[in-house]
Parts: sequence; structure tokens; C-alpha cells
Amino acid sequence: MSRAVILPAPGGSIETPEDGTVLDRLIAQVREAGCDDVTVLIRPGADLTVKAAQIESADAASDLEHLREIAFSGTGALFLAYADLVASQTTVAAVLSDSSRRSGVLVGTDDAAAEPVSVERGLVTGPGPGPARLGGLAKVSAAHLARLRRHWPAESPGDAFEAVLAALHARAIPVNAYRTSGLAHRQAGDADEAAETIAEFTSVDMDAWRLRNAVKYDDDLFATYAVSSWSPRLVKFGARLGWTPTPITWVSIALALGAAAIFASGFSWWYLLAAALMYFSFVFDCVDGQLARYTQNFSSFGGWLDMMADRGKEYAIYAGLAAGAALDGSTAAAWGIAVAAMVTQTVRHTADTWYAVLLDTAVVRQARKRETAPPVGRAAHLGQRLGSASEHVMGAHRSFLYWAKRTIVAGVGERWLLLAVAAVAFGPRIAITALLCWQLLALAYTSAGRLLRTLAARTAALRRPDRAAHRDDGVLARAMPANRHRFSNLPVVSTALAAAVTGVAVWRAAEGLTWTPLVLACVAVLAGIASARSDHDGIFDWLIPAGLRAIELGVITAAGLVAGVSWPVLFALLGVVSLYFYDLAAGLDKAASPVSRRDLGLGWPARGLIAVAASAASLVTEPIVATATFAALAVYVAATFVGAIIVGARRAARA
Repeated sequence: MSRAVILPAPGGSIETPEDGTVLDRLIAQVREAGCDDVTVLIRPGADLTVKAAQIESADAASDLEHLREIAFSGTGALFLAYADLVASQTTVAAVLSDSSRRSGVLVGTDDAAAEPVSVERGLVTGPGPGPARLGGLAKVSAAHLARLRRHWPAESPGDAFEAVLAALHARAIPVNAYRTSGLAHRQAGDADEAAETIAEFTSVDMDAWRLRNAVKYDDDLFATYAVSSWSPRLVKFGARLGWTPTPITWVSIALALGAAAIFASGFSWWYLLAAALMYFSFVFDCVDGQLARYTQNFSSFGGWLDMMADRGKEYAIYAGLAAGAALDGSTAAAWGIAVAAMVTQTVRHTADTWYAVLLDTAVVRQARKRETAPPVGRAAHLGQRLGSASEHVMGAHRSFLYWAKRTIVAGVGERWLLLAVAAVAFGPRIAITALLCWQLLALAYTSAGRLLRTLAARTAALRRPDRAAHRDDGVLARAMPANRHRFSNLPVVSTALAAAVTGVAVWRAAEGLTWTPLVLACVAVLAGIASARSDHDGIFDWLIPAGLRAIELGVITAAGLVAGVSWPVLFALLGVVSLYFYDLAAGLDKAASPVSRRDLGLGWPARGLIAVAASAASLVTEPIVATATFAALAVYVAATFVGAIIVGARRAARA
């Protein structure tokens, strides 16, 4: 359960035009935003009558001690606010409604008296020249409170709010910058300032402001002009009817499944209907997030479901197109292209997620001056120039180069547009083939630039205590001796070699060989797991999770080809495993996943070796053995995944 602590500030006792003090107003806003456990710290002798628990606190050091007791007395997030904060309900809710595992602080530019801070990539990195300034409201997530348990600040030259923020920075914890541009918020110094601030944000048409800010500012080309140009009307209509985001996500899923079913029936004029269903599925996929932002109705499960549904719907479309294309007799070619597209997309998105972690880590660590060595070599300097050029292009919002850069990477809207149009015009096989070609181009384009920019960042994104969870090695990793093998200091090299061997295994299996691909698959698994217990402190180690995803998916594919596993069964197993990996990404990208334990998932090496063993068994017994084993493994992984989701969601609801 989340808790809110309001710190002493002289302006809290200021009377407002709303018949009450600034502090009374803030307490009511915190409760309206969904946090009922509110504690107010007061100085000795203060005569305050408020509808909240009160604790007498002598000074800033005492504030820190009381904060520590409150912070570790429960399991939810901790919210901090100054008693003199004057802000709109929308601004307060922007911080308190964040149900993710992120921590953050409200920032703005309205309060000239507040402390200036530096903001990079949406993260508050520490004191700075501004123009952003602290807004007097912060969130420390439960996950980050656990990291601060042994490192709680004992004292601070400033106050408790600044001390906690400094402690987050000291532990290299990313601190999100919450903004509500256009809505004034200040720590009031007197009654006139409080009244002026209230007048400023009450003069704003709040409904229009929320509707305008519900649409992503930096969305992709297709979403911007083909969906967001009219979807706010649907959002407003849905809000009036009492719609909530999660049911809309389920509607989007149902429409996509309907389109996939039509594609699977074979090329016909019905494909026009499938294309229309795809479009409206994408519309509702945008609307659920817009509605959440408009109504400020956020949930960790909703954000997680939205991310997982995006990939699940897309892979269902791939399967539908493959099934439709296979009706002309070219089953292997049709399903093979679909499998390649799914594997490419999964590997690419895993790399995308960890590259974002790399950039955030670089921002935080370089702000703390941990990485002081300047870039060395032409490649590093080229990486710096590429980064500057990229930022310049993205700063020219909605220019030709801006859209070209966003489109070449094959965003989800553009991928869906290509599939729908190409399927209607040229048939399912051309559609999925065209998509695969674009995916490979996007992967090559992004990888080349990111490798060079990594040299400039000089930061190890996988230098973190939870890397084992994101590797998903399972029980086999625990049998590997720590830092005592040949690849101890080169985990990215061993992973790259294993991925290359996997590629050869798939190639040889596609040529009709049997035992050679299986032997190569085993070698790939062993080489990939060899780096499990290494330190992962290399600047290119952010590529390891993507490499491991490629290894497992490739090993399963090779084993399936050798044993002649039914293509739909092989695709289903690969799809389930891919979604399992997307949940790992959701924990980083959305900072939200209901899955807290993955013990029963076996780990990627075990799943890969089970596929190889089933394939080998089918070669000496009956071919059906492998198909049955692959189907059982898909059901098992799906069942354990869904079970972990249910358990995690219930645990979160109780908290």
C-alpha cells in the first residue's frame, strides 16, 4: 500500500481562496489521487488541525528518521511532498497515479525560487542550471526503497526531500521527470502567490488540456496522421460512457484475432475486411493509452497488458498470413518466412529495450562522473557525432528527416500498414516477405548506429544486480562456476559465437541434415550459457539478452526442422517463448510486470535442450514424438507464465 509523507514548510499554513490552508488542500488532493495513508510532519509548537496523521519532528535530521520508519513499514511506494505545494489535481495525480516501478520527481519552470535541476532523456540527473526546477512532489517506488534500505541518508546539508533525492542519485537509480507543461505549480511563499498559482491553472481548460496531452507527442507517422488525428474524439466519447483502458485493449486483441482468422482462410476479397479489422485494432490499441492519460486511470497491469498485446496480436497476424499462404502448397516457405519475421522482431525489440537501458544508465552514471574517460578512437568520436546528429534530427519535430528517421526503423503502425496493404494487393506471402525484408533493414540500420554510439557512451548497461533475471538462464546457470572459465571476461563474445553457431544449425537443418544441426544446437546452448556467471561489465554487453533470445529461438527452430515438427506447433512454441521474453522487456521498458518469479519457466538453456532431445528422440522412434513434445512444452510454458501472471496480479492487488 502506498504512503504519502508531507514535509514541514512555512507556506503550508497559508489560507487559500478555497476556504482552507495550502496543506489542507494538498492532503485532499493526495487522497483524491488514491493515496489514503497520509502522514504530516510538523515542527514542535505548530498549531495545525489537519485530517491526517501527525508526527512531531524537530528538524531535517528528524524528518529523515521519521521518513525511514514510514518508508520501510509497508510494501508500497512512498510519496513525498512539501506542505506548501500549490498545484492542480491533475499535476498531483500525474505523480501519484504512476503505478509502475519507476521513481521520479515533479519538475517545472514556474517556480523561480525552487532548486534548479538537470534533465536528460526525461531523467532528473542532479542539481543543474535549469531551466527545470524541482516541483516539491516525488515518488520512490517500492523496488527502489528496497535498494535504499541499507543506504538511507543519515544527514543532509539540505532538507529530507533533497536528501532522499540525492540518495537515489548516489545509488545510480534513474529518477523520472514528471511534467505537466502548461499547468502552474509552486511552493507558495505567501497568500498572494498561492492565489496567483491557483488562478493560473484554474484558468486552463482542463478537459482540453488532458485531451491534448493524451496523444503522444512523438508518435510514429501512421499513428500521428491516420489515428491520432481523430482518435481524441473517440477517447472523449469513451470517457463519457465510462470506458476504461483495459477492456479497450481486449477489444483490440479480438479485432486482430478476427483479421488473422480471415487471412488464414486464403487470399480473397475478404482480405479487405481483414485489413479494416487490423486498422481498427490499431486504433483501439492507441485509444487505450490515450484514454488512460485522459482519465489518469493507470495501472501496472494495464500498461503491461498493452505491451504484451501489441506483440501477441502481431504474431497472430503473422500466423494467419502464413496459414493463408500455405494453402497453395508451399507450407515450408510460408511458415518459414513467418517464423523468421517473428524471431527477427523479438531479437530486435530485445536489443531496443536494452539499448534504452544503456542510454539511461549512461545519463545517470555520467552525471555522477563515474565514467570520466573521454571517447577514444575514430569510432567513438563518430558515435558521438551520430548521437548529436540524431538528437538534432529528432529535435526538428515532424520535419521530413524526422519522419524518415522514425519510419526507417519500421514502427508498429508502419508494419501493420505494410501487412494490410500488401496482403490485400499482393497476397499473404508477399506481405510477410516484404515485412521480413523491412525488419532486416531496420535491424541493420539501428544496430550499426548503436554500436558506434555505444563507444561514445562508455557505459555497461548490464552492470546491475538483476541481470540473471533478464538472461533467464534458469537452473543450469547455477551450475556454472563464477568467473572461472574461458569466457569469464568476454560474455558478449561467447554469446555472439553461440548465435553464429545457431544460425549455421538452422541453415543445415533447412538443407535436410539431421544430427549435425542437433550437435551444433547443443554447442550453441553451452557457449551461450558459458557467460552466465560473468560480471557483464563490458560496454557491448547490452547485446547479450538479444543474443540469448536468438540462440533459444534458433535452437528450437533447428530442432523442429530436423524432426519435421508441424509448422503451426513450431510457430506456437516460438510465439509463447517470445511473449515470455517480452515480459522480461516489460519489466525494463514499462517498469511493470506482474511476474515476480520465473523458477518454473526452466530457463532458456533447458527449453532449448528439451527441444533438441525431443528432436533426437523422434529420429530414432516416431516423428510424432517431437511434435507432441513441442506442443507440450508450449502448453507448459504458457501455463506457468499465465499462472505467474495471476499470482503476481493478486499479490499486487493485495499490496
